[in-house]
Amino acid sequence: MNEVWYVVGLVAVSAVVLALGLWFVRREIRDGISPAPVLWAGYAVVAAFVVLGALRTSWVVLS
Repeated sequence: MNEVWYVVGLVAVSAVVLALGLWFVRREIRDGISPAPVLWAGYAVVAAFVVLGALRTSWVVLS
């Protein structure tokens, strides 16, 4: 697989993971299952790991 297509796929999968996480957090807040600040903080941590992981992997693959 070409390196560029690998990175494109990685970014696409990362975007899907972030979108699903956002959907989950909004649903949990709407249903009143967990407090909003805790969920948003957790989502921010997971989003940071996803974004930084995608950036680092893309950098290694394209170098």
